[in-house]
Amino acid sequence: MRRRGFLGVMAGLFGTAIVPWTARAQARPEVLAFHYGWYGPDEGWGVSADGGRNHPNVPASGLYDSLDPAVIARQIAQAQAAGITGFITSWDGWGNRRDRVLQALLAAAPEGFAITAYVESSGGSPETLAERLAYLEAQLSTSPCALQLQGRPCLFVFDRVLQEVGETGWGQARPRHLAVVGPANTEGEIGARRRLFDALHIYSVQFQTDGWRIGFERRARRWLGRWVGWQQGLAVTTATVLPGYDDRRLDDRTGDRPTTPRRGGRTFEMMLRAAHAARPDWMLIVSWNEWFEATEIEPSVENGTRELGAFAAR
Repeated sequence: MRRRGFLGVMAGLFGTAIVPWTARAQARPEVLAFHYGWYGPDEGWGVSADGGRNHPNVPASGLYDSLDPAVIARQIAQAQAAGITGFITSWDGWGNRRDRVLQALLAAAPEGFAITAYVESSGGSPETLAERLAYLEAQLSTSPCALQLQGRPCLFVFDRVLQEVGETGWGQARPRHLAVVGPANTEGEIGARRRLFDALHIYSVQFQTDGWRIGFERRARRWLGRWVGWQQGLAVTTATVLPGYDDRRLDDRTGDRPTTPRRGGRTFEMMLRAAHAARPDWMLIVSWNEWFEATEIEPSVENGTRELGAFAAR
């Protein structure tokens, strides 16, 4: 039997999922990977205090510059071939490397591959945040490949933004002409933040999967099913998956850190099956290339194209 890519599976599920009619009518199913553009010849790759590498795995193509046009083209081609429909790229202000990577991705993305920003900090105040969001609105509104939600350019916001300015500060800075997928980590936060955002997502899912030692897939199905159910009524529902997690090589991560072993690729396969069963509108992958936390699915020396292959085969 011919295998369909994940987007085809999502399209089939999308028609039968119990979601509001307006969400089904206006939002196409997406498979989006969180992307990081902070790697360069003088930053982003380093060593721990003990002299060891601070990222457990190494890119199959070698250490790279995120601004290299050949790297950008390769990353988009690999992701699109596997069935990923876009990147959510880390962003924390204009004029720096990550902003330049956002511009380069917007310029390079082919038809059918969406790009958006993951706003990771407020800049220190609601006023600065409002300026940053206005800047992003201008960038995304003029790009044909910008991620769309209900006819508006759409971006994502990380937990840290609300930690810095609070819900009141977010309300002051909130853009009028952008759709925003905000952060939520619990059922309570989903309930409290419905009025603040068009949709919600969780990024730090490792704090959930850290405890799933036995019965991983059963627990993933139960948790993701509930997670998607709690979001009903929002513009889209989201489910986040990851292939594994290990940030213990980073010097600033101390204490008993959450970890999720890859189990030879089985962790990602189990999470994908659990997410399929939950029937979200949008699938979110942590991550394309967060090498420091070992959540990358970009091909590596250690794991090859295993996770990309598993994803494409679903």
